[in-house]
Amino acid sequence: MKKTLNRDCILLILDWCCNKFKKSKHRNVYPKLRVYKTSGMSITGFNDCGVRGTYCGGTITIYLKSIDSVLQLCQTIIHEYKHYLLSEKEYEKIQTKYLKTGMTISEVTDIHPHEKKANNFEDKWGVICFNELRNKLYKK
Repeated sequence: MKKTLNRDCILLILDWCCNKFKKSKHRNVYPKLRVYKTSGMSITGFNDCGVRGTYCGGTITIYLKSIDSVLQLCQTIIHEYKHYLLSEKEYEKIQTKYLKTGMTISEVTDIHPHEKKANNFEDKWGVICFNELRNKLYKK
């Protein structure tokens, strides 16, 4: 975890997301935030360095030890914010459908349409967010 990665940076990025993308049509409130200095653990086992973040039940959780750069922090928060914007019930419904076919959680994660949308969203907006906030993110 880099010294520049901290709760203040996360709040700045999350505020950028709230202003840019507004509230989810599936929730009446903005997401809550949890920040851990540890690595996230995944039941899918697809990421050796640990899960960077999660979204569940209205809360974005960030695991700072799994994040290597400020750009990656921007991408992670944007990825989880996209999950907040999408329907959690729909996510679970699709996941359950795939799991009933005998797929593993890891296999489902690789092909889940919500994950694909979140990955594309992160790819599109991560660098834009980083560039717009760069001076504030590195401010001492």
